[in-house]
Amino acid sequence: MKTNHFLWRATLVATLSACILPVASPIQAQTGGSLTGQFVLEGDVPAADETENVKESVCAKKVPTGELVINKDNKGIANVFVFIPAVKKPTVPPELAKSKDKEVLLDQKGCQFLPHAQVMRTDQVLLVRSMDNCGHNTHPHPIRNAPANFTVPANERTGLPWKVTVAENNPTQVKCDIHPWMTAYVLVLDHPYAAVTDKDGKFKIENLPAGELEFRYWHERVGYVTKIEKIVDGKPKIENTVKLAIAAGKTTDVGTIKIPVARFAKTN
Repeated sequence: MKTNHFLWRATLVATLSACILPVASPIQAQTGGSLTGQFVLEGDVPAADETENVKESVCAKKVPTGELVINKDNKGIANVFVFIPAVKKPTVPPELAKSKDKEVLLDQKGCQFLPHAQVMRTDQVLLVRSMDNCGHNTHPHPIRNAPANFTVPANERTGLPWKVTVAENNPTQVKCDIHPWMTAYVLVLDHPYAAVTDKDGKFKIENLPAGELEFRYWHERVGYVTKIEKIVDGKPKIENTVKLAIAAGKTTDVGTIKIPVARFAKTN
């Protein structure tokens, strides 16, 4: 009987121990989903955009504008922004609410902005530097944030800040008025759900919340990549977002999105 009583107590303790094991939080139990895809050119690859340099000897004789960067091997389109518009922002979990890095860098080399396209968040500062042995100026053209226009001295390595406070609906153009071919684009958001395509035209956005989300595709030469005309209340309306279903712990691949070369034609 003593042996049976001992076994009964041991079983009871084991059962109670199992009952009080910590339960995973919803964030731990349900991981975010991912979105991937690739943008490619449909048609012949055009010649690279270059501007004849006439002002600075430190710049190259022909400076790429960066407006249209196509991979000749796979026709991948670089610098396409893929993002959830601020007005469609889903709830951001606490661990993603703040940016890991407080600064985002925009450099200048060979009379070009580097990188040409990038994303920043409203809790970050854009730090502008220069590796050129000549002066530049940085002139962002935001819609919702305060405008800025400041001189960047030659070889400025500490960096000059551009501070933002609110999310923008689309990427903001940044120019150098001294060298008018110099442009860059910075997308300011108040959430982490955005990406810019790489040299192969590919992108990946991770840690997306599960459910149906709305995304926008945007390129500086094309504008909205996706445009769907609908009739709402008897009036035409252009939809420039796409709705995609994101599954927890899985990757949603939109595949290859082809953009006809005619859409990249310059308008001026």
